Amino acid sequence: MATIADKPSSMRAVPWTLIAGLLLVAVCELLLFVDVHGRGGAIIGRDAIEQVARFVAIHMTPLCWVGYLLVADGLLTLLARRRGEAAISSILARPNRFIVAWLTSVSVWCYFDWANFAFLDAWRYHGLPANVVDRWLGYVLAFAAISPAMFLAAQLYQHLGLKRLRTRGLRIGPTAQIIVLLIGVAFAVFPHVIRSPIGTLTLWLSVLLVLDPVNHWLAVPSIIGDWRAGRWGRTIALVAGGATCGLLWELWNYWAIAKWTYHLPFLGSLEQYRYFEMPLLGFAGFLPFALECWAALNTIIWVLDRLHLRVAESLPDEWTVL
Repeated sequence: MATIADKPSSMRAVPWTLIAGLLLVAVCELLLFVDVHGRGGAIIGRDAIEQVARFVAIHMTPLCWVGYLLVADGLLTLLARRRGEAAISSILARPNRFIVAWLTSVSVWCYFDWANFAFLDAWRYHGLPANVVDRWLGYVLAFAAISPAMFLAAQLYQHLGLKRLRTRGLRIGPTAQIIVLLIGVAFAVFPHVIRSPIGTLTLWLSVLLVLDPVNHWLAVPSIIGDWRAGRWGRTIALVAGGATCGLLWELWNYWAIAKWTYHLPFLGSLEQYRYFEMPLLGFAGFLPFALECWAALNTIIWVLDRLHLRVAESLPDEWTVL
């Protein structure tokens, strides 16, 4: 049997994306520390290092999430090379699908932002760049990374063993699926009616509950389809991917200048117990987040196919995420 030493060096080499991503995140963290240490002083007259550090502090979110995507690709590529397998990073194996996820992630997050700023006021942005072009470029880079970041983490968890989680399937018949859809519609309407941060309790489930039954009826990948077949890995991997990215989002957000804060008064005194800016109980919202973003992506790809814009590659099997 061949060993790792017997394999070509190209199969064992550390991918450049992993190195570049780790360097980008590490440099951003170091420069953010420099800026936090000297924060409060005027930028004019500062030396070049301090000016670069201030730029990073303002653009911490898009910069770190570009680095994260590179790291995720590198880890998946390294895992494939060490196992002697074909590419398992969607950036390499299914680049068109990754691009669709990257682009449509912006529109998916804009829906949540619209619901928040129009009705809920549950989170607020601060310290955004004054330059309009700079601000919108940061928006696009940050929002575009949201869905792919969670999906690539879930893909890694699947390949580390979660894809093997299978049991007898659940009986989720047409009636139950319709009930799920109707609950999802009610959950989607609730934030618009209540017009209060408490609407976030249903906002973070509504997209999944509405779109996943529809996806199942359209014969595209769905959580209901997985559960009916007894496949649990993709669900757990997506939940883990959402939690993983939630931990990093809040970590990289906390000391940044351009950042977000939360306003969840319905939690009462529990709002003061936080993971960085996020109230601990509010962190539960990250758990279904990847699931509904994945449901939204599958619906969008189906619509593109119906419009004869078949740009996204099909998933190669029943457990791949992206």
